[in-house]
Amino acid sequence: MFEFEKTLKDIAMHAGDMFSVRPAAVEQKEGHANFVTNIDTAVESFLGEKLLSLVPGSDMIGEEQENQPLSDRLTWIVDPVDGTTNLIHDYRVSAVSIALCENRQPVVGLVWQPYTRELFYAEKGKGTTLNGEPVHVADTPFEKALVTFGTAPYYEELARRSMDLAGSFLHACADLRRSGSAAVDLATLACGRHDIFFEMRLKPWDYAAGSLLLREAGGCFAMPLLPSPDFGASSAILAATPACFEKALALFLRPDT
Repeated sequence: MFEFEKTLKDIAMHAGDMFSVRPAAVEQKEGHANFVTNIDTAVESFLGEKLLSLVPGSDMIGEEQENQPLSDRLTWIVDPVDGTTNLIHDYRVSAVSIALCENRQPVVGLVWQPYTRELFYAEKGKGTTLNGEPVHVADTPFEKALVTFGTAPYYEELARRSMDLAGSFLHACADLRRSGSAAVDLATLACGRHDIFFEMRLKPWDYAAGSLLLREAGGCFAMPLLPSPDFGASSAILAATPACFEKALALFLRPDT
């Protein structure tokens, strides 16, 4: 397994090196402010080739390709550039996000943030590491929590709900942050830099790797608007430390927020 881990990390780091070239082409996808660049497609092509070779017979679900539904087969779920708008603006908060699922559940998760040279890695049952060192979620109480969130920018019908909920968290907790990358937010929640993350709609490639990083670091991950978690689904996400999760969930589900 050590060779698998080393090879996977090398693949992710090489993919992240491709971020260093400014996008030469930017196209609009379906939805408000939903962009794809030549870097997204080049990185996903590279990851597809390398990951499917690393685990022969596996499938892949990626943001920039046509996908089959998630099955029980070994399946990679890949976001080549989580934070494309950041990449376009050279904002330097973008990541390669890679999960390997078995029986529809993440068993390996990796997030590589090339700008900070931080590599988050987890295997099911083995904990989470940052650049090889174990990490764990924080123990900050809810009233002092730092909250990160996504605005679900591609879905204009969710804008008001997202901002109202952010305002409710701002009044209940210490403060808010917005990075523009759900993968980065979930990874940094796992290593104790903040305490709660939410977004009203994310795709599997946004959250699959980060969900495992968080859970293996002692955190809580939920899809509160679904009857049960489904890692093949678009879903609202709520993630938090055990110290904050119950109060965060109650606020998230409160009808007047």
